[in-house]
Order: sequence, then structure tokens, then C-alpha cells
Amino acid sequence: MSNDFSHRIRAVLFDFDGTLTRPGALDFGFIRQALGCPPGMPILEFIQSLEAESDRRRALVRLDRFELQGAAASVPNVGAEETVVWLKRLGVAVGILTRNNRACVLRALQNFETIRWSDFDVMITRDDPPAPKPSGEGVLYAARRLEISPSDILVVGDFTFDIQAGQAAGAWTILLDPLDDERLQGLTPGYRIKKLNEIRKILLPKA
Repeated sequence: MSNDFSHRIRAVLFDFDGTLTRPGALDFGFIRQALGCPPGMPILEFIQSLEAESDRRRALVRLDRFELQGAAASVPNVGAEETVVWLKRLGVAVGILTRNNRACVLRALQNFETIRWSDFDVMITRDDPPAPKPSGEGVLYAARRLEISPSDILVVGDFTFDIQAGQAAGAWTILLDPLDDERLQGLTPGYRIKKLNEIRKILLPKA
């Protein structure tokens, strides 16, 4: 990374599940099994691959139900609320970029204590026009909404798709990898962190 990294960041886009919320609220293995999704295949892509529109609709309804249950049981990740508040005070725009639907994100945010949906400058879910991550469309969409360049955006997430989406759009990236997940070792994000509050030291090294 170049030395002007912290001075260029004008917005931070967070993944939601496993990033702003603690991992584990959603059992993706169970959801795949319930939907008939093959192991290792992304759930949304599996649903879109179903030939019959009626099958796609039914699968999405079931997925929405699973996600809403997970949202109700979710809790903020360690340092999530403090990091969002700190960024807002710093004058940095804050957004959410998720493959979830909007209703689930709004439900999960009800379990947060100090931040609400209104604290986010942009929220991009699968209900919005851009193709879901790993496509970079969501990052580019956020850049247009915020009237900034994608190179002024930092994408923070805990999974491959988050880093791929950020890189595809020309944004900066941070991987949240608290357990040194072997599945993530092939990624080349700008930074790897174990806790969200490490973002402070990256954006403001003397903070």
C-alpha cells in the first residue's frame, strides 16, 4: 500500500454477516442442504441456476425465512459499533454491502445498541440493482451514490467475495480473518486484520 492510503479513504463499505455481526448466526451448511444446493456452490447462484421461475421464487422465500431467523438471533461483532461510530466522527461515509436482503439487515440492526440503519450512508443488498458480490457492481453503485471514486472506498469483509468485489471495482480492501482461515489464504487483500478496531491503526497509524 502507498503511504497516502489513509488520506484517500472517504467511505468504508462493510460486509454484514460475519463482519458487522458475529459469525455463526446463519448455518450455511444447513441452508444449502435444505435448499438442495450442492456443497461449495454459492446459494444465490444455485437459486438463479434453477430452470423454473416458480422453483426460484420458492427457494428465495425459504432463504429469506432462514436469513430472517438468523438476523433475529444475531449480535454485533466485537468492535463493530465502536468502529462505525469512530468512522462517522472522522467524517468518513459508512455503508453496508451484503448478499442478504434488506429486511434481514434491518432486523439484525435492531440488536445493535448504539447504531441503527440511519447511521449508514448507503446500504446495498440483493434487493438493489447491482449484481451481488463477488461482482464489483455494488461497490461502483455505492461510489455513484456517494459521488466519489471507487479508489476512495475501502471494502471490509470476512470472505472471498468481499475482497474480490472490492478489487474488481478498484477499491481498497481489508480482510477480517480472526482465525487464520485456511480457505482465505490465497487472497491478497490490502490488509488482514483479526479485529475490526484494527481499522483505526490502518487509517490513522498514530490514532
